[in-house]
Amino acid sequence: MPASADMSVRDWYSQTEEILGDVLEHQDFSMQTWLALGAAFQLFAVAWLPSTLSFWLPLAWLAYRLIKTALDSWNVHRSRLWSGIRKGRWMGRLPESEKSLSEASRGGTSEGVVMFLLGARLNHPMGKLGPGAIQINDVFNDMWREAENNRSKWGCRTATLVDFSDPERPPTIWISYWKDLIGLQKFSEGAAHRLGQNMYNSGKLPFVGIMHETYYAPRGCWETIYDNMPPWGFGKFYLRYRRTVKIPGNDESGDMKPFEVLTQSPKGSTMFRRMGRAIDGAELAKG
Repeated sequence: MPASADMSVRDWYSQTEEILGDVLEHQDFSMQTWLALGAAFQLFAVAWLPSTLSFWLPLAWLAYRLIKTALDSWNVHRSRLWSGIRKGRWMGRLPESEKSLSEASRGGTSEGVVMFLLGARLNHPMGKLGPGAIQINDVFNDMWREAENNRSKWGCRTATLVDFSDPERPPTIWISYWKDLIGLQKFSEGAAHRLGQNMYNSGKLPFVGIMHETYYAPRGCWETIYDNMPPWGFGKFYLRYRRTVKIPGNDESGDMKPFEVLTQSPKGSTMFRRMGRAIDGAELAKG
């Protein structure tokens, strides 16, 4: 989208970051490449800038980073790294009905969870600077935007972009969580996914590799735990899922109370307890 004449610098920067933010990242180049780029930048600085400025500029930046790290280390819990962390031990739960909600109030999980991994790898020497990078980035963004817009119909709970370690070309992987397999199928039939699928099948992206994996964990077979972590993966769903639900009470109507997906994990809870099972692993192994 071209920048308009009345667009502010801040708006232009935000728009550019949205377009290129996922296309070019620091892990897309090796340490040797970054060092070589830094050396080249320094050579240009020495050649084109006053000698005093070219000498002190990198030292000033290094001093700034060292001082900032020292100040953050002085009081770690007040540093920027802790700004989004939920302190303590948390677990996720998803009540979708009055019956499951009553079970979740006892510390267990409720409905089943579908996890869908969708990824792409740019098999080109130039990586994300190669042909097809911008197109595949646009396709992914459009797909997840469509999933978000149809969340009430398709049941996409949340999606998280994950960077995997790959010495050659780090793949782009999205981990998403869905209410059921039917909703995931509806997502695959959506306009944005169809457009990307047709583009790939037509051979317009010859250097792009595509993968997906689908897993379904039925009720009582999944659990989560987050200890001093920012909302991540399944836990990010709490940001969008705050709502008022009906808690079964003594009367038939029940009481209306707020509900959050993330809740404090009971002290001493085990994996099986968080799944809502009444038996522990040893008893399960006995059959």
